[in-house]
Amino acid sequence: MRSLRKQKSQRNSFTRRSKLRLAWSNFLERRWRNFMIAAATSIGFIGILLAFGLGNAVVDLIHRETNQGQLPAQIQVSLNAQTTGGGVLNQSDIDFIYDLVGKDQIKYLESPFSTLIQTASIEGKKLDLSQSLPNYAQLVSLYTNSEIAVPANTEENLLAGNPYKDPSEEGITVPITFIEDFNRETKSSYTAESLVGKEVQLVILENTEKGTHTATVSVKISRVLTDELADSNSYMAPVTLEKILQQQQFVRLKPYVIFELQDPGATEAVVESLKENKKYTVLSQQEVLGLVIQFIRVIQGLLIVLSFQAVVVSTIMIGIIVYINIMQRSREIGVMKAVGYLNRGVQSIFLYESLIITFLSLAAAFLVAQVIGSIANVLVRHFYPSITRVFFLDLQSILMMIGLGLLLGYLSAYFPTKKISQLDPVVSLRYE
Repeated sequence: MRSLRKQKSQRNSFTRRSKLRLAWSNFLERRWRNFMIAAATSIGFIGILLAFGLGNAVVDLIHRETNQGQLPAQIQVSLNAQTTGGGVLNQSDIDFIYDLVGKDQIKYLESPFSTLIQTASIEGKKLDLSQSLPNYAQLVSLYTNSEIAVPANTEENLLAGNPYKDPSEEGITVPITFIEDFNRETKSSYTAESLVGKEVQLVILENTEKGTHTATVSVKISRVLTDELADSNSYMAPVTLEKILQQQQFVRLKPYVIFELQDPGATEAVVESLKENKKYTVLSQQEVLGLVIQFIRVIQGLLIVLSFQAVVVSTIMIGIIVYINIMQRSREIGVMKAVGYLNRGVQSIFLYESLIITFLSLAAAFLVAQVIGSIANVLVRHFYPSITRVFFLDLQSILMMIGLGLLLGYLSAYFPTKKISQLDPVVSLRYE
């Protein structure tokens, strides 16, 4: 008796292969409608894939440029303009940092100082900076520790001259923007190489509580740096600049302090401790990098949410199509149920049909998104050679997209197929 029941159960159950064959047959019966639904669904998937690819490429670029986020654990401290009204740091502020952190816990501490360049003259030709005040009009001291990576000692930033190594070297470091402005203003044709070693007369000034103090100094140009964003300062070795300022009775104005801890793992805790004092604004390279990546992920998430709305609408459309198919095949369903096929077996046929539509939409979305992304990468590399790509789909994004597609395909058919269990075989056989 049990053997006979088992044989009957096997005879009236669908194999996975037969379910897929019936689902594919149902799909082809109304293929143009189903292809249109798949195309509409793929639009939302394309938007999600483009958001994934764009975010991944930007984050990957940041990681490659920062050695996978392995930045020096540098902390920068300046006065909080909102609580102090701005100004510069003094020795008491530096002593506060030493007391809070511990002098033995600090790998190095640098307090750059600066002054303003009012005019610059080369071979009798003068460039007036007093009105425009470009970034390079700010003359800032380099770090005493020449091993700290800065544009002046980084080969890729050097256009002419040797890398900065000696904190007592004589000379000034200028960006290429200075040369471009000088040539335009004085009708000259200097190049980065031709200016290295030439003498420049500077009129420098310093604004203090006692008024404006100016002086004229003469130095040689040591090196020229790249300046893609026109935001670079001019620089001078700390020992040399301090000597000049002392000779001219200037005050060393310290806009900020930068230091690095012996233990990089303690950076976050130290930053939080310093932030408790509202007098200071505190930033760390790791914190800034984290904020940038977090912001990119937020934008990426918003783009995905916007595209997901189209996917939800398409999912509902697929569900409606499945429901219509079920009602149109009520007689067939009644026959299947009458001969003993289980509800879940019949439901699987329509579930597979929904998954076929979803699979086709996913395949089309991957193809279109990859074509768009590849074209974007080629165009970006052409116009901006330093950027290798702006679209990149990693394995995690691909798997997430496939998982999302299969889940939506399942959900779109799950609720409509519940109707099958409610159909009475006798009533279904009389359905016209």
